[in-house]
Amino acid sequence: MIDLFDYISEETPPKANAMINTFRAFGYNLQTAIAGIIDNSISAKATTVWINYAWEGAESWVSILDDGAGMDKAELVDAMTPGSKDPNDERDENDLGRFGLGLKTSSFSQCKILTVATKKQGEQLLKRCWNLDHVNQTGKWSLLDYMSDNIFLEGLDKLNSGTLVLWQSLDRLVGNAHKDNDAARRVFLEEFEAVEKHLGLVFHRYIDKRKIKLYINGALIQAWDPFMKEEMGGQLIHNEYLNGQDINIKCYVLPHISKLNEEARKKARIDEWYALQGFYIYRNERLLLYGDWLGLFSKNEHYKNARILIDIPNKLDHEWKID
Repeated sequence: MIDLFDYISEETPPKANAMINTFRAFGYNLQTAIAGIIDNSISAKATTVWINYAWEGAESWVSILDDGAGMDKAELVDAMTPGSKDPNDERDENDLGRFGLGLKTSSFSQCKILTVATKKQGEQLLKRCWNLDHVNQTGKWSLLDYMSDNIFLEGLDKLNSGTLVLWQSLDRLVGNAHKDNDAARRVFLEEFEAVEKHLGLVFHRYIDKRKIKLYINGALIQAWDPFMKEEMGGQLIHNEYLNGQDINIKCYVLPHISKLNEEARKKARIDEWYALQGFYIYRNERLLLYGDWLGLFSKNEHYKNARILIDIPNKLDHEWKID
């Protein structure tokens, strides 16, 4: 057997500016990026998450504050370090993370300044910041002890423990738009309307079970159940467990649109009805993928009332090839 330790080797760390800009291309949109941050809040055992945003043109910002356990200095630096967790490590059964990249990649996809402030119960508030322009200028992995304005810390100060994620310099969403640019402002606000709908679907089981409350600019986000079990008579026609009950499969048939009254049609999102047919894959009750038949066949009129729930735990990530 060859002993590779006998060979000359060099350390080849990635260039900071090249790698950190690569992280910006992981394919998030605003909806999935904010959902990725909330995953961390849930993993930190938060019971409430407050999402806030403000239109200020190029100075617009987004913040996500939770009342979770918070972090000490070592945990904060680790959380801000790309690739800080091995996806092969065994995780807590309630952990929604996987690769140790979610906070960084979801944030960098939307902004050039990521600041995280946090505190554990009985400990001091800590903060760290990635400024991508600074990294590009210096070429160094310089994690800054910086907060642009302490006004952003007021909500966290009032909590016993928690974490604040702040996005500034929203170049992908806002760019250099002027504050008085009404067209850019409308697009900005429409994006957050889509965020509210997305979060109400992705985390609907957490909200329904009162595991978490989500607020967006002070308004409580309501759960949206794609199977319409209660209000619109979605019918469970099959329930099965696989792998010794690790995987739960439930097959639902929704009522025909013609049987819904006007109020029910609004709640049912009938304009998206055809697109929402298919599998709904949940990992630890968090919706990962929906409205797709996963290559088995194409969406069609005959199956538009069919929705299939599949529950998987995070310990089966390798078998399901979670990416």
